Amino acid sequence: MSTTHLRADIGVLFVRGKDAVSFVDGLSTNLIPTATGTAVRTVFTDRAAKVIAATTAMVRDEGVVLLVHLASLKALMSHLQPRQLGQDVALMDLSTRNHVLYETNPDADLAVGAWQTTDGITTVRVHDELCIHVVAGESIGEHESQADHWTAWRLKHRWPEHGIEITSARHPYACGLESLVHENKGCYLGQEVLTRMRSRGRTGWALVQGSVEDFAPDTITTQSNGQALAIVRTRDLQ
Repeated sequence: MSTTHLRADIGVLFVRGKDAVSFVDGLSTNLIPTATGTAVRTVFTDRAAKVIAATTAMVRDEGVVLLVHLASLKALMSHLQPRQLGQDVALMDLSTRNHVLYETNPDADLAVGAWQTTDGITTVRVHDELCIHVVAGESIGEHESQADHWTAWRLKHRWPEHGIEITSARHPYACGLESLVHENKGCYLGQEVLTRMRSRGRTGWALVQGSVEDFAPDTITTQSNGQALAIVRTRDLQ
């Protein structure tokens, strides 16, 4: 059974222009596809490889749409704006013109890494059991928070959340975003640091899931019904 909840904390940033794909690709950790209708989750990092923003990137003819946590949007735009010079790229904050919904266990006939627009609603599948809907205009009507359901889903799938596991004090390997770091990609800010960590096997920290009893209290980031996500030192993992 699918469950949908409003994500008022997610914004929409449109990177527009013929150089948009290469621009986003050159500044983030994952490989950005070039075909319209494709999507990928990717992370923007600083020179020390600390997370600026984890985003969902949707490629379209006119550019790339980034779904980004609103608390990180200002920092991301400040990171991107100085690097626009000499490129056909414009940044457009469309957050107030759209609202975002998360749907777990969706019935949508859509492959992971693809998006489509139907009746004014853009849907992107980012996980076998998670779709994100971007709807034009402000949210109308009441939306149940579904906080308990979403927490349970995150615990089951080891899914990090901005402001909880994902913070500017951590690098992608330390907060459950390691799958968004493409191993064969280079030349983005923070790449050398991440490559060195991986090659030496010294990422320092990792996001893991398990029973609350398995973790020291100060390592737990999220917990519910006896299950937890925790950020622990890799040297303590067996």
